[in-house]
Amino acid sequence: MNGLHGLPLLLATAALVAPPLLFYGLHRRLQRQKRQHIQLNIRQLTLLRALISGFQRHRGLSNGVLCGDASLSQDLATARQGLDQHIRTAQKLDSTHRDAWSSLIDHWSRMREGRSSDRANNLTQHHLIIRNSIFLMEDVASEIDLTEGRAELNYLPCIWREVVQAAEWAGQARALGTGIAAAGQSSAEQRVRMRFLYQKIELLAGTAFATLQRHAAAHPQANDLRLEQAEQVVADFLSCIKQELLGQEQPVIAAKTYFQRATQAIDELLALVDTALAQLQHR
Repeated sequence: MNGLHGLPLLLATAALVAPPLLFYGLHRRLQRQKRQHIQLNIRQLTLLRALISGFQRHRGLSNGVLCGDASLSQDLATARQGLDQHIRTAQKLDSTHRDAWSSLIDHWSRMREGRSSDRANNLTQHHLIIRNSIFLMEDVASEIDLTEGRAELNYLPCIWREVVQAAEWAGQARALGTGIAAAGQSSAEQRVRMRFLYQKIELLAGTAFATLQRHAAAHPQANDLRLEQAEQVVADFLSCIKQELLGQEQPVIAAKTYFQRATQAIDELLALVDTALAQLQHR
């Protein structure tokens, strides 16, 4: 009888305890799913950073080859192999952005053959695949709060926008300038385009560095960005454009030398992206 009398009390106690336990279990599961989502998006951003860099390099080298500098051919083949490897990784992703990834993968499968000898079309196709990669990066970065409310990571939107865009304008300047240097001459139209690219790099990089310097001053404990070095290398590249390409119709700088100068600036900008990704991964 005592057992039967105690049953209602047990049931009542269970009824009180069960909802908090269920809620706690659900909360833990949702937190785990959110963390997995964040980790997947960080992996996608890391892969997109590698792809954007690879596409940019492939664009510059292929334009140099098409403009007559065969010495860039081996570097071009190496760049293509690296991109193939990244694309194989992308094919294994289980992403909520499946359609955008599929479009990117399909575009590269058509581009990689390099059948087009049309220099303008070659550049256009590269511009397009890089632009779509940057759009996908912005979508992945904004899909879920990667900072998890941490103020020291508030600079991340500047990385996905201004820094990546500045790197892309620098990439376009590398591609166009490498072609001009390979040909040993430039048209008035090419110089107008190069001046436009110069101004875009100057504006976006300047905006990015100002934003990141303000952030570094407010959060010195979380600053690994090495801004002074990056700013100096970008400034040196802008000087190279002005002196070697904008100031003369028949540039004398070697295509490979110009390509390397431009690459140093792009690498410094993309190193800021790498630092951001590292801080996200090790938070």
